[in-house]
Amino acid sequence: MKKLLIPIFCVVLTACAQQNNTIDLKWNISDTLTYKTVMKDMIVSKEEIEKDTDTTFGRKASDFLKKMQEQTANLEYITKLFPDKKSNIDIAMMVKENKSDTTETLFSGMARMNGNVVLRGKLSPEGEILSFYYKSAQTNLISILFELPKAPVKVGDQWSIKMDFIAMDQNFIADTLNKKNNVRLEEIKDLGNDKVAVIKYDIKEYVSGYFGNGLLTMFNADSDERTFMKMTYEATGLFSIKKGIWIDYEGFMEVDSNFSMFGMGGTKRTQFKLTPEDN
Repeated sequence: MKKLLIPIFCVVLTACAQQNNTIDLKWNISDTLTYKTVMKDMIVSKEEIEKDTDTTFGRKASDFLKKMQEQTANLEYITKLFPDKKSNIDIAMMVKENKSDTTETLFSGMARMNGNVVLRGKLSPEGEILSFYYKSAQTNLISILFELPKAPVKVGDQWSIKMDFIAMDQNFIADTLNKKNNVRLEEIKDLGNDKVAVIKYDIKEYVSGYFGNGLLTMFNADSDERTFMKMTYEATGLFSIKKGIWIDYEGFMEVDSNFSMFGMGGTKRTQFKLTPEDN
């Protein structure tokens, strides 16, 4: 019986030691790293989008947004990470040119004017966002896709990322709000010659309230109507500790709102995926 207990006890000790070991998650970018990138709207609820667009301006704005959505639905992206002169990491997400498709849309035409770049950012090797100077819509995406914990972590540790998705102006008066910003090291997988950190994202933002007098009340049918916006983001990333890169990353963002400025209300679900491109 004692002989049986000894190996079991050793297994338990080994498992506990692995759980308590801290790891330092860092990007290791010495050359250009290219990711095949998915950023695609999956589901859009039409019910709220078509509500409150009974004015000529409202219909035109809604039609314009729908056309933009149709044009961007099938776009393909690539994201490049490359070191700068100070060993920090520059990020550029670009529209992937499809040479077989000569049709140019408004979005692709605007992207072409910017060298096909639709998103930029800068990170330290430790995964800290350095590009504070971009708009929050840009830095939010850089955060959910590339930010890493500043300090070493162990299995079960949680941290938050630099992200504030919902943005209202001074005319909005909130009465209910809550926020959850939780990123967790779920486990460390041993792949023999490498260890992979499994990282889970659980992010939620919610606000509801009323718009006071101001420009936005022109687009909301009734300024006394209670407005809400809810955002959720769930993702799983596999980070190679040896290579210092994502070897797989997939997340889903869902935004739900009855805020109907320019027909923007409704539910939108967006898929994000990063897959290293073979070099």
